[in-house]
Amino acid sequence: MMNFRIGWRLLLQQPAYSMVVIGGLAVGFAACFLIFSYVLFCLNFNSAVPDNDRVVMVKQRMNIFPVPIWMTGAYLPLRDVALASGMVSEASIAVPISKTMRVGDKVQQLYSVAVDPSFPAMFGVEAQQGNLQAALKHPDGMALTQSSAAKLFGNAPALGQGVYIDGTLLQVRAVLPDPPPNGTQRYDALVGPHSSAWTERDTAFSEWKSNQFFLKLRPGASIAALTPALQAAADHSPFDESLKKNGMGKMLNGRNVTDIRLTSLRDLYFDEDLAASGDSGNRNSVLGLAAGGLLILLLATINYVNLATVRTLRRQREIGLRKLLGASAGQLVRQFLSEAVLTTVLAAALGVVLAWLLLPIFSDLVNRHLNGIIMPQHLLMAFGFAVFIGVCAGIYPARLACYALPATALTGRGNTETVAGLWLRRVLTVLQFASAMALSAGMLAVGWQTWYASHASPGFDPANLLLLRLPYQMEGKPAADAFIAQVGRLPGVNGVATISEAVGREDNKVFNSLPAKGGNDIMMDTVYVSPNWFDMMQLHAAAGQAFSTRIDPHDDKDSGGIMLNAAGARALGFETPEAAVGQTLSNTLRITGIAPELRFHGLSDQSPAIVYRVRPGRVVTVRTSATLDEAYRLIAPVWQRNFPNSILEITTQQAALEERYADDGRLMRILAISSITAIALAAFGIYVLSAYSVQRNRRQIVLRKLHGAGSKDIALMLAREFSVLVGVGAIIGLPLAAVATQRYLAGYTEHAPVSIWTPAAALLLAIVVALLATTRHTLTAMRMPPLMALKD
Repeated sequence: MMNFRIGWRLLLQQPAYSMVVIGGLAVGFAACFLIFSYVLFCLNFNSAVPDNDRVVMVKQRMNIFPVPIWMTGAYLPLRDVALASGMVSEASIAVPISKTMRVGDKVQQLYSVAVDPSFPAMFGVEAQQGNLQAALKHPDGMALTQSSAAKLFGNAPALGQGVYIDGTLLQVRAVLPDPPPNGTQRYDALVGPHSSAWTERDTAFSEWKSNQFFLKLRPGASIAALTPALQAAADHSPFDESLKKNGMGKMLNGRNVTDIRLTSLRDLYFDEDLAASGDSGNRNSVLGLAAGGLLILLLATINYVNLATVRTLRRQREIGLRKLLGASAGQLVRQFLSEAVLTTVLAAALGVVLAWLLLPIFSDLVNRHLNGIIMPQHLLMAFGFAVFIGVCAGIYPARLACYALPATALTGRGNTETVAGLWLRRVLTVLQFASAMALSAGMLAVGWQTWYASHASPGFDPANLLLLRLPYQMEGKPAADAFIAQVGRLPGVNGVATISEAVGREDNKVFNSLPAKGGNDIMMDTVYVSPNWFDMMQLHAAAGQAFSTRIDPHDDKDSGGIMLNAAGARALGFETPEAAVGQTLSNTLRITGIAPELRFHGLSDQSPAIVYRVRPGRVVTVRTSATLDEAYRLIAPVWQRNFPNSILEITTQQAALEERYADDGRLMRILAISSITAIALAAFGIYVLSAYSVQRNRRQIVLRKLHGAGSKDIALMLAREFSVLVGVGAIIGLPLAAVATQRYLAGYTEHAPVSIWTPAAALLLAIVVALLATTRHTLTAMRMPPLMALKD
């Protein structure tokens, strides 16, 4: 304990040193803790599911789509095929029910899922209160999670209470713990497969509709053995058989209409087929991120070792005197190791606090719910790791202390180290600045491209346009028509129209097949719009005539024809878009016009082939001069009259356009934090190097002053040394940033004018940081009294 008390007094005696050392290490520990919280989240995905290597999800890919992608779901009848195979012991559907819940006047948008009674055993779910099996077997039963029960009932008991789901009364028969955030299945409420709230239950199995379901393999059964049986059942399904016989079947060239695969829940998070999903991850990226976290902590530790080395060299007289008074090598080692451990433990404690404060922000950056991932056992491991780091970091200063000769130290000639040690410090500083400049330049490029893309013209003026989504499956219903008509009569509203999905969003993808000139059917992206949509959006046809209420006043048929974009016309075999106007497809569909180019997919993709059809749409677009808050106050009463069991959500069209670049924005913020961390570590590193440089060159500085050198000359001498390090760092880091930037921009069809200014700004930032970090020791050297230095 004596050694720790001495270390504590030394920290208090030198507050500037203590702040730099503990602050630098704390930044490294905080970054490492945050990164490892994300790594643990990913590596432990679905760890709460019993036998998660035998519980599998069935996924499918529809090859008839323009861009076939794997989906986390498959034909529900395949569940029964799997059970009949004898290789599956349990199976459960997991079908989301997109409806709100009402208790009294309180309406909540909660995520309900219809599951089989076997679901609790498969996923290890046990009720905290009530009977979960009764909740799933009774048509009027339901189970709420603890957090959703609190949202609906506050502090009142939820068990036995009634909840309306879209007008259907259900009884809370069980209260469940909240599902883990790093799990495949997330829900606010569970209902059974025969629930009164699941109105589509009767057609879900008979019509071969796709939805999510899970299977539990029997011991000894394998995915490889079960997959062919499910694939054969899908191939012979009525849906696939009908598609093979029409024009689209010719385009498959022998491929399956539907591909079926299985993935265990243990491996689901890193499934390569689902890489495009926002809930999946890349194993190599996660492991690389873990290595990056350790690297950040290593760089911070090296900075501490460097600064501790400088301080040890300054303490040579103290060390020499202690040796003369009988201190053994073991005592010196224990003293320096104790000081290092005390410093790293204090830094770890501060790092934990910083990580805890920054965890919500970091969770938003990585788009994962990490709250609660830092547990007591993780904190114990963190502090144990801090002790280990302290021991490792204290070895080199302790070694210098042990090898210090009392006579040399007391005469002041033992304040240098080897040339190899000095060059190692310089190389590390160069690498730190190279990393900082590369990250800074990359962050600036990503940020500029993201801003440019989110503000690129979508093909229309998004100003004064608001969006709201009708309740599920209400489009075209009398209540929806009445709501739209009433909104159109509100003061300040200059137009109302509907579309199947807002420009900029891809939540509701619709595909239709059209006959091409060669006889094959072409699957196209389809956009359903009301007859007045183009007029309300102030858009005109690029060729031919746009939809209009004068031609087709109703939104339930194609009497006004269809419209194509330019890519759609070329996909159907027309030489030019203009040549498609007036043509008839299959003697029923007349192409009335070519739509203007709209950026449905942003700058990341080429414009796909699109067909516009007059149909009811779920997204209502409102043109109004009112602000978002004013519009909400006007529309809310109308919404409540027509949809009392639904929640009104309104956003701007501009916000919808910017949503598609949310991942780029998160990447920019991650790079910003990474670059700030790297710059901070580089600043600490060059701070240490400048301290040691002044310590090592004290006699040279004094001799220069005695020969007439002024303060400016001393400052230039030190600046030359550090400018070379920053310059070499720029030569290494900025070309890497340029290559990474070009690879990033390759994912865009249109680039922001990213030029020389991004690396130049990163270099300027590095120079400013280096100047600020070396200012203190440069001023010390400029003010160094010659007489004091010569005494040493």
